[in-house]
Amino acid sequence: MIKFLSSSPYFGVVLTLSMFSLAYLINRRWPSPFTTPLFLATIFIVLVLLETGISYTDYNAGAQYITYFLVPLTVSFAIPMYKQLPLLRRHIWPILLSILIGVICSVLTVIFICIFFELGDIVARSLVSISVTTAIAIGITEKLGGIIALTVSSVIITGILGASVSDIVCRKLNLRSATARGLAIGNASHAAGTTKAMQMGPVEGALSSLAIVLSGLMTALIAPLAIWLFFN
Repeated sequence: MIKFLSSSPYFGVVLTLSMFSLAYLINRRWPSPFTTPLFLATIFIVLVLLETGISYTDYNAGAQYITYFLVPLTVSFAIPMYKQLPLLRRHIWPILLSILIGVICSVLTVIFICIFFELGDIVARSLVSISVTTAIAIGITEKLGGIIALTVSSVIITGILGASVSDIVCRKLNLRSATARGLAIGNASHAAGTTKAMQMGPVEGALSSLAIVLSGLMTALIAPLAIWLFFN
Protein backbone atom coordinates (compact mmCIF):
# COMPACT_ATOMS: atom_id res chain seq x y z
CA MET A 1 0.00 0.00 0.00
CA ILE A 2 2.75 2.43 0.99
CA LYS A 3 4.73 1.53 -2.14
CA PHE A 4 1.64 2.20 -4.25
CA LEU A 5 1.09 5.59 -2.60
CA SER A 6 4.70 6.69 -2.96
CA SER A 7 4.72 5.77 -6.65
CA SER A 8 1.48 7.63 -7.38
CA PRO A 9 1.93 11.07 -9.01
CA TYR A 10 -1.14 12.26 -7.12
CA PHE A 11 0.03 11.31 -3.63
CA GLY A 12 1.88 14.53 -2.88
CA VAL A 13 -0.97 16.74 -4.06
CA VAL A 14 -3.67 14.79 -2.20
CA LEU A 15 -1.63 14.63 1.02
CA THR A 16 -0.83 18.35 0.93
CA LEU A 17 -4.39 19.47 0.27
CA SER A 18 -5.94 17.06 2.78
CA MET A 19 -3.50 18.01 5.56
CA PHE A 20 -4.05 21.70 4.92
CA SER A 21 -7.83 21.21 4.99
CA LEU A 22 -7.53 19.35 8.29
CA ALA A 23 -5.29 22.08 9.72
CA TYR A 24 -7.75 24.73 8.57
CA LEU A 25 -10.63 23.01 10.37
CA ILE A 26 -8.56 22.67 13.54
CA ASN A 27 -7.64 26.36 13.38
CA ARG A 28 -11.31 27.31 12.97
CA ARG A 29 -12.16 25.28 16.07
CA TRP A 30 -9.14 26.22 18.19
CA PRO A 31 -7.62 29.46 16.81
CA SER A 32 -4.06 29.91 18.00
CA PRO A 33 -0.62 30.81 16.59
CA PHE A 34 0.23 27.11 16.98
CA THR A 35 -2.76 26.03 14.88
CA THR A 36 -2.07 28.32 11.93
CA PRO A 37 -3.03 26.15 8.91
CA LEU A 38 0.29 26.49 7.10
CA PHE A 39 2.28 25.70 10.24
CA LEU A 40 0.07 22.82 11.33
CA ALA A 41 -0.23 21.30 7.84
CA THR A 42 3.56 21.26 7.53
CA ILE A 43 3.88 19.33 10.79
CA PHE A 44 1.16 16.86 9.72
CA ILE A 45 2.88 16.19 6.40
CA VAL A 46 6.26 15.63 8.06
CA LEU A 47 4.70 13.20 10.56
CA VAL A 48 2.96 11.25 7.80
CA LEU A 49 6.17 10.94 5.80
CA LEU A 50 8.13 9.83 8.88
CA GLU A 51 5.46 7.31 9.88
CA THR A 52 5.09 5.78 6.42
CA GLY A 53 8.77 5.98 5.50
CA ILE A 54 7.95 7.73 2.24
CA SER A 55 10.86 9.89 1.09
CA TYR A 56 10.58 13.59 0.43
CA THR A 57 11.59 12.94 -3.19
CA ASP A 58 8.60 10.64 -3.72
CA TYR A 59 6.28 13.07 -1.94
CA ASN A 60 7.54 16.05 -3.92
CA ALA A 61 7.08 14.24 -7.22
CA GLY A 62 3.40 15.13 -6.94
CA ALA A 63 3.48 18.03 -4.49
CA GLN A 64 5.78 20.06 -6.76
CA TYR A 65 2.85 20.83 -9.04
CA ILE A 66 1.33 22.98 -6.29
CA THR A 67 4.38 25.25 -6.46
CA TYR A 68 3.42 26.16 -10.03
CA PHE A 69 0.69 28.32 -8.51
CA LEU A 70 3.19 30.45 -6.56
CA VAL A 71 3.74 32.99 -9.33
CA PRO A 72 0.07 33.47 -10.32
CA LEU A 73 -0.84 33.57 -6.62
CA THR A 74 1.67 36.37 -6.06
CA VAL A 75 0.31 38.25 -9.07
CA SER A 76 -3.26 37.86 -7.80
CA PHE A 77 -2.35 39.97 -4.76
CA ALA A 78 -2.72 42.94 -7.12
CA ILE A 79 -6.51 42.68 -6.73
CA PRO A 80 -6.73 43.85 -3.09
CA MET A 81 -4.08 46.48 -3.89
CA TYR A 82 -6.25 47.87 -6.67
CA LYS A 83 -9.25 48.08 -4.35
CA GLN A 84 -7.23 50.23 -1.93
CA LEU A 85 -5.68 52.42 -4.64
CA PRO A 86 -6.85 55.78 -3.16
CA LEU A 87 -5.22 54.88 0.16
CA LEU A 88 -2.00 53.90 -1.57
CA ARG A 89 -1.88 57.19 -3.44
CA ARG A 90 -2.38 59.24 -0.28
CA HIS A 91 0.44 57.54 1.61
CA ILE A 92 2.79 56.48 -1.19
CA TRP A 93 5.99 58.04 0.19
CA PRO A 94 5.68 56.79 3.79
CA ILE A 95 4.80 53.36 2.38
CA LEU A 96 7.87 53.27 0.12
CA LEU A 97 10.15 54.50 2.93
CA SER A 98 8.86 51.93 5.43
CA ILE A 99 9.30 49.06 2.98
CA LEU A 100 12.81 50.26 2.09
CA ILE A 101 13.81 50.41 5.76
CA GLY A 102 12.36 46.93 6.33
CA VAL A 103 14.30 45.49 3.39
CA ILE A 104 17.58 47.08 4.50
CA CYS A 105 17.11 45.80 8.05
CA SER A 106 16.32 42.29 6.82
CA VAL A 107 19.31 42.09 4.48
CA LEU A 108 21.80 43.58 6.94
CA THR A 109 20.55 41.39 9.80
CA VAL A 110 21.21 38.24 7.78
CA ILE A 111 24.65 39.45 6.72
CA PHE A 112 25.72 40.50 10.22
CA ILE A 113 24.56 37.16 11.68
CA CYS A 114 26.49 35.26 9.01
CA ILE A 115 29.60 37.33 9.72
CA PHE A 116 29.28 37.06 13.51
CA PHE A 117 28.81 33.28 13.49
CA GLU A 118 31.27 32.80 10.60
CA LEU A 119 28.71 31.03 8.45
CA GLY A 120 30.35 32.10 5.22
CA ASP A 121 29.24 33.97 2.14
CA ILE A 122 27.38 31.00 0.61
CA VAL A 123 24.94 30.92 3.53
CA ALA A 124 24.59 34.70 3.35
CA ARG A 125 23.84 34.51 -0.37
CA SER A 126 21.20 31.86 0.36
CA LEU A 127 19.49 33.65 3.27
CA VAL A 128 19.71 37.28 2.23
CA SER A 129 16.27 37.03 0.58
CA ILE A 130 14.71 35.30 3.58
CA SER A 131 11.81 37.76 3.86
CA VAL A 132 10.93 37.69 0.15
CA THR A 133 8.23 35.48 -1.34
CA THR A 134 9.52 32.16 -2.68
CA ALA A 135 9.05 32.91 -6.38
CA ILE A 136 11.28 35.99 -6.12
CA ALA A 137 13.69 34.60 -3.52
CA ILE A 138 14.66 31.68 -5.75
CA GLY A 139 15.56 34.06 -8.57
CA ILE A 140 17.67 36.23 -6.25
CA THR A 141 19.53 33.21 -4.86
CA GLU A 142 20.25 31.88 -8.35
CA LYS A 143 21.81 35.19 -9.35
CA LEU A 144 23.86 35.40 -6.14
CA GLY A 145 25.10 31.82 -6.38
CA GLY A 146 23.49 30.59 -3.17
CA ILE A 147 21.86 27.29 -2.27
CA ILE A 148 18.25 27.25 -3.45
CA ALA A 149 17.17 24.46 -1.07
CA LEU A 150 18.40 26.52 1.89
CA THR A 151 16.62 29.59 0.58
CA VAL A 152 13.29 27.83 0.09
CA SER A 153 13.30 26.16 3.51
CA SER A 154 14.25 29.43 5.23
CA VAL A 155 11.59 31.40 3.38
CA ILE A 156 8.95 28.83 4.33
CA ILE A 157 9.96 28.94 8.00
CA THR A 158 9.94 32.75 7.95
CA GLY A 159 6.47 32.82 6.41
CA ILE A 160 5.03 30.27 8.81
CA LEU A 161 6.54 32.04 11.82
CA GLY A 162 5.31 35.44 10.64
CA ALA A 163 1.79 34.19 10.00
CA SER A 164 1.73 32.45 13.38
CA VAL A 165 2.88 35.33 15.60
CA SER A 166 1.73 38.41 13.65
CA ASP A 167 -1.40 38.86 15.79
CA ILE A 168 0.58 38.60 19.02
CA VAL A 169 3.32 40.99 17.86
CA CYS A 170 0.81 43.60 16.70
CA ARG A 171 -1.00 43.44 20.03
CA LYS A 172 2.17 43.56 22.12
CA LEU A 173 3.45 46.57 20.17
CA ASN A 174 0.01 48.20 20.34
CA LEU A 175 0.09 48.53 16.56
CA ARG A 176 -3.40 49.78 15.73
CA SER A 177 -2.87 51.26 12.27
CA ALA A 178 -4.18 48.90 9.61
CA THR A 179 -1.65 50.34 7.16
CA ALA A 180 1.28 49.74 9.51
CA ARG A 181 0.14 46.20 10.33
CA GLY A 182 -0.21 45.28 6.68
CA LEU A 183 3.15 46.71 5.68
CA ALA A 184 4.97 45.07 8.59
CA ILE A 185 3.48 41.63 7.96
CA GLY A 186 3.99 41.67 4.18
CA ASN A 187 7.51 43.01 4.50
CA ALA A 188 8.57 40.44 7.07
CA SER A 189 6.69 37.27 6.14
CA HIS A 190 5.66 37.63 2.46
CA ALA A 191 2.78 35.53 1.05
CA ALA A 192 2.19 33.33 4.11
CA GLY A 193 1.88 36.41 6.30
CA THR A 194 -0.33 38.14 3.75
CA THR A 195 -2.95 35.41 4.05
CA LYS A 196 -3.08 36.26 7.75
CA ALA A 197 -3.18 39.99 7.01
CA MET A 198 -6.18 39.48 4.75
CA GLN A 199 -8.00 37.86 7.65
CA MET A 200 -7.30 40.99 9.73
CA GLY A 201 -8.95 43.30 7.22
CA PRO A 202 -8.99 44.56 3.62
CA VAL A 203 -6.52 47.38 4.29
CA GLU A 204 -4.05 45.05 6.00
CA GLY A 205 -4.35 42.60 3.11
CA ALA A 206 -3.86 45.26 0.45
CA LEU A 207 -0.82 46.84 2.11
CA SER A 208 0.71 43.45 2.83
CA SER A 209 0.26 42.52 -0.83
CA LEU A 210 1.97 45.73 -1.87
CA ALA A 211 4.82 45.07 0.57
CA ILE A 212 5.42 41.65 -1.00
CA VAL A 213 5.92 43.10 -4.46
CA LEU A 214 7.97 46.14 -3.49
CA SER A 215 10.13 44.34 -0.93
CA GLY A 216 10.91 41.71 -3.56
CA LEU A 217 11.99 44.34 -6.07
CA MET A 218 14.02 46.27 -3.50
CA THR A 219 15.68 43.12 -2.19
CA ALA A 220 16.67 42.16 -5.74
CA LEU A 221 18.54 45.48 -5.95
CA ILE A 222 19.88 45.80 -2.39
CA ALA A 223 20.91 42.18 -1.70
CA PRO A 224 23.56 41.93 -4.46
CA LEU A 225 25.00 45.29 -3.41
CA ALA A 226 25.18 44.21 0.24
CA ILE A 227 26.82 40.88 -0.66
CA TRP A 228 29.37 42.72 -2.79
CA LEU A 229 30.16 45.21 -0.01
CA PHE A 230 30.62 42.65 2.78
CA PHE A 231 31.95 39.55 1.00
CA ASN A 232 34.20 40.91 -1.76
